[in-house]
Amino acid sequence: MDSVLDPKLIFSALSFVFTAYFWLVKARKERPNLQFHQLSSFRLSSRRHPTKAGWKRHCLQQIESGGVLAVNHSTRQNSIILFDCFLMTERGVVEGDWGYSGDDKPPWNFGPETTIALSPAFFFDLPEGTAMPADPEFHAHFITASGTTFSHRFTLEAPQRRSSEPPVARAA
Repeated sequence: MDSVLDPKLIFSALSFVFTAYFWLVKARKERPNLQFHQLSSFRLSSRRHPTKAGWKRHCLQQIESGGVLAVNHSTRQNSIILFDCFLMTERGVVEGDWGYSGDDKPPWNFGPETTIALSPAFFFDLPEGTAMPADPEFHAHFITASGTTFSHRFTLEAPQRRSSEPPVARAA
């Protein structure tokens, strides 16, 4: 019995390796995968609600435009068409209205494996007697054109990075 390998067996093994690579690595990168990073702080402003007596409209928006970095880790293009926002309070979750700062309005389009800066604004209606938390926590559910939803939790102050972290971690 010879120890010579059959060429068909070699090609079959190579075909299996390439197929497995595609399904385990490449196909994973083709799925939508967005991540969000808060780079700058939000400003909280309050005013009387224009149509509801006894209510206040609280606005959380970026001090500087482009304070949220959105990263597309997919090898395919993606687009955020709108987002929902929620404020966490002692009384429970309050659904809000979304907006944007300046001319930075949705849809926000991402090329493959790119980043863009966003300037979202969040509006919440609360009764006048309800106090806004000192450091409000609010969530955004970003909805893409394909219907996939990506969530992120924001705070009033931008997260502080420790200087002991590598420069790449501080930049993201």
